Amino acid sequence: MSVPLLSGIDHCHLNVECIKEALKWYQSVLGFEVVSELAFWDGNGKGPLTLEDKNKTARLALFEGEGRSKGIAFAATGAQFISWLEHLKAKNIKTVMADHSVTFSIYFKDNSGNSHEITSHDHQQIKALIGKAD
Repeated sequence: MSVPLLSGIDHCHLNVECIKEALKWYQSVLGFEVVSELAFWDGNGKGPLTLEDKNKTARLALFEGEGRSKGIAFAATGAQFISWLEHLKAKNIKTVMADHSVTFSIYFKDNSGNSHEITSHDHQQIKALIGKAD
């Protein structure tokens, strides 16, 4: 089995001391803005708060709290996402899949314990494909 393709990096996770202060900094220094369709994820004010640059080419997910940042979220199409589920299973890598209502994510760790994610915005396609697998 060959390694499935990725579409790029969807976003990077960052732990920050204070989301409100971090938001101000990323807005004023780098011109980032809140991704409005994902803002509901930050319901408790602790994240994730997703920001992107004006060109919509770079995204950050801010989490308030101490500890290591949660790694990189790689982007995948719906078909690539399903291939990654199969690939990681074949490699005996423990995964957790999450339905975030507008995206799907696969969470896993590398051999050094770093957390990573493969995420897809093709929510309806994945939901239909997973439903067929049940």
